[in-house]
Parts: sequence; C-alpha cells; structure tokens
Amino acid sequence: MNISQRRLPLPAALGLAAFWMVHPALIDPSPAQTKRSKTPIKPRPTSRPLPDVADMREPYDPQRASKTVAFWEARVKADAQGAIALRELAAAYLARGRETGDIADAVRAERAARRSLEILPGRRNLSALLRLTRALLTQHRFPEALAIADRAAALDPDAQRLRVDILLELGEHAAAERALSQIPASPGDPQRKEDLNYKALRARILEGKGQWRAALALMTEAARQAEQLVDMPAESAAWYHTMIGHALIDRGRLEEGERRCRRALQIFPRDYRAMTGLAEAAAWRGDWNRAIAWGQKSIAIAPQNPEVLQLLGDAYAAQGKTAQAARQYALLKKLAYSFPRIYDRNWAMFLADQKRDLKEALAIARRDLQLRQDAGAYETLAWVSYKAGLLPQARANMEKALKRTGPRDANFYYHAAMIARAAGETARARTFLAQAHASNPYLLKSMNMTAPKMAALKS
Repeated sequence: MNISQRRLPLPAALGLAAFWMVHPALIDPSPAQTKRSKTPIKPRPTSRPLPDVADMREPYDPQRASKTVAFWEARVKADAQGAIALRELAAAYLARGRETGDIADAVRAERAARRSLEILPGRRNLSALLRLTRALLTQHRFPEALAIADRAAALDPDAQRLRVDILLELGEHAAAERALSQIPASPGDPQRKEDLNYKALRARILEGKGQWRAALALMTEAARQAEQLVDMPAESAAWYHTMIGHALIDRGRLEEGERRCRRALQIFPRDYRAMTGLAEAAAWRGDWNRAIAWGQKSIAIAPQNPEVLQLLGDAYAAQGKTAQAARQYALLKKLAYSFPRIYDRNWAMFLADQKRDLKEALAIARRDLQLRQDAGAYETLAWVSYKAGLLPQARANMEKALKRTGPRDANFYYHAAMIARAAGETARARTFLAQAHASNPYLLKSMNMTAPKMAALKS
C-alpha cells in the first residue's frame, strides 16, 4: 500500500497518539522529572571538555525492567496483603510496558493497583490511584481513567497532569487547558521554567491549536533540560527527543527528525519509538531496505506496534514481496482483533485504504467515535465513509473533524481534499491539498504527484 495512505504513528505532528500521552513519569513524578534535579550538570572551571551527560547516567541494563517486576512479584507473593508492594508492582509493570509496548502489562498494572487500593484505600494510597489511572489510560479506557484521575486530583491537585492527558485523548481541549491551569507551580519554580512535564503537556495543547512551531520550541527546550538531569531515567530523557523527532518527520523535515531519533537511541538504546521514527523517515524517501531494517528492529522490541507492522507490509509490497507483505498485514489484523478498543482507528484506516471489508471498517469507525469524539475519530469515519461511497456521511463527518480543535497532519488535509473534490467543492479541495503539501511535501511525492498531476488534481 502506498505510504501516503498510511496513518503516521500517533495522530499528527506533535499529537503522537499512544506515543504522545505525556510521559508516564507523571505517575508519582519524582523531583528529577517535575523540576530541576538536585544534581544537574554544572559548568566547571576547566579547559577540558565536559563528558556527555548520557555517559554519566547509570549503565543501561536491558533486563532492569524485568528484574524490577520479578523483585516486586516476589514481595507480593511473600505478602499478598502488602499494599505498598502491590502499588510498586503496578509501577514496575507500567515501566516494563513503556519499554515494550505490551498492553498486557497495563492490564497487570491495573489489577495490582486495584488490589493495593482495596487493602489501603483513599488518601493514604494516592500513588496507587495514579498508577491505576495510567493503566486505564494505556488501555484507552478513557472515561474510567478520567473518573479515577478526578478522585486523585481531589486529593492532590498535581494529579491534574493526568487529567490533561486524558482530556486531550478524549478531544476535550478546552477542558484540558483548564486542567492545565490548575496544576500547582512549585514554590521554587513559579514560572515553571524547570517543570518538564508541564512543558510537554503545554506543547500538546499548543499543537492542537495549530501552533506547532511553538509546541516544537517548548519540547526542544524541555529536551535540552532533560539531558542535564543525570538522575532522570534514560528512557524518560530519550522520550523528549523521540517526540521531537516524530514531529519533524511528520512535517517532512526528515534529516532533523532523524537526528533527534538517533540522539534518543544514544540515550536509551531500546527506544522502539525512535526506531519507528527512523523507519518512517526512510519510508517517506522510498528507501524500503532501510525502512525494513529499522522496522524490524522496532518490532523485535515492541511486537504490538501497528504502525510498524503496516509500514513493513507497505515496504515489502513496494518491493514486490507480496507474501511477506501479506504476513505483516495478517499480524496487523491479529493485533487489531486482540486489542480492538486500542487499535480500532488503525485498523479502520487500514481497511479503508485497502478498500476491503468496508462494512467492518464502518462499524469499527463508529465504535471508535463512541469512545471519544475527537477530530481523529470524525476524520476516520469520514475517510471510511468516503471509501465506502457514502459521500454525504463523509462530508458531514469531515466537517465535524474540521471544527474540532486538535492536531492535523498531511493525511488529514489530504482526506479533506479528496472528500471536498468528490463533493464538487473544487476551491476547498485546492486549499486542503495545498495544506497537505505544506504539512509534509513527501506525502504527495510518495504518490508520484508531479507538478502536472497536482495541477490536474487541483482542477
């Protein structure tokens, strides 16, 4: 399938869907993650160059997450009524899930957190509430997650951070901005200059308003600060670079985005999200061998990555390797059916682009819209309806998507252009097509959209 018709990882420039839920360090944020660490790198009066901050962190241990899980599992086994051990086990599952993308770890974290709260409820167990919220959010159980986050915020206003994350996923941008304003500033940092998580949340809101350059600048500032925090976990520090990398790649600024992703991998070598970004950049260039190489590295760490499964299928298809492409698409289908709520949008778009099982795609898109009414849900239903030949429904839902606040990528504008063109709205189609090209010129290039073809399409 043509890469231009694939959904990019996470819905738009900085709005990277499951990647973009602001880093789960928001669960029990440590001093190193919510404000300046007590041990930042300071200039020294010496002519010798300072060492790379990444070299000053603890040596990377690829088994650390699993070892931590095993440790707390043993503690829980020894004392099944230990509320603290259970909530720490929930945190360990979430940490391992961040490294591997395994949704099953979010389910395990939910069970552990709920059991901890049964033993030690309420104010005395705020950490378990936060971890339960994050586990539900990871599973895309947004209304449940919001209800738990509301309880946590009533106990500690800093939990508004999680409310912002959830509300953005639900497409409630105005409510998310109100929640952001309710996050208390640290007494030592009233201007939030050192609150990295706040900056990441603010960047999401700015990007949703179309202010992607301001969002990118804010994330760049946060990434620079994160690098100076030697006690920030490598995975957390790398996350900022990865998100910037994806934002740049989705905008067609491939070389800049690749540099960010490579920097993330220098900090955290198992960052499958950064590998996904490098695979995407290669695919936009049509460098299928490199796209496959990075895609295989990413999928080896995180097999539940629908973007990479589809990318690999597209790459093999582009090389004429139909059997290998079919295997990747079969894996994508299996994943979508295994976690329908989480991957509904990916699967509906895939079916629409392939023009197959469109009745199923329509049912899935409608189900996704019931879960959350964000711009992406309306866009998905609009595109599936267009492919199914239901133009009135396609137009109506695309109009709703256009009216919603939220991130918009080149695919979004391309879909709007095709629907407007089919409806005979030539001027609007031209405008949307120009916006698609401005958002990422590689989208039209990947379709072999030469200047004459573009002119013909516009007319």
